[in-house]
Amino acid sequence: MSQNIADLIDGLEFFRDFSYRELQTLAGYFGFSSVPQEAVIFNEGEPGTHMLILIEGRISIYKAGESGRHLLSFENKGRIVGEMALLDRERRSATCVAASPCEFLSLNHESLDKLAADHPGLAYRFMYCLARLLSKRLRRTSGLLAEHLVD
Repeated sequence: MSQNIADLIDGLEFFRDFSYRELQTLAGYFGFSSVPQEAVIFNEGEPGTHMLILIEGRISIYKAGESGRHLLSFENKGRIVGEMALLDRERRSATCVAASPCEFLSLNHESLDKLAADHPGLAYRFMYCLARLLSKRLRRTSGLLAEHLVD
């Protein structure tokens, strides 16, 4: 299965700086799951125990507000969700729903800790990529917020 997982993540933007051999190593720490269309993948406020990499399908991300649930975005293949909860072990900040049948890879806290113990250099590089991803998202969100403050 590790070989298949390595093939699934090979070519995804997030993993562009990893060799195929490193992808094979990382693959041993990921789980695989699938959900039908309209399945709730996780709910805002639930304990965050893992992150997901969308391998197939489309998901919707929602945030609760005073006037109900608001669609934040649609995400496609290659999108990583739940990484904040993986890192800070806090509750989910949004709800994630399958907009189509979906396949995911997952990485939980225990697997991340085991990766760090087994392959510290590789774990560091993986975490560095997560930090870069979070930085890009924060910059985009700050830009969107600034646009709304100007109006």
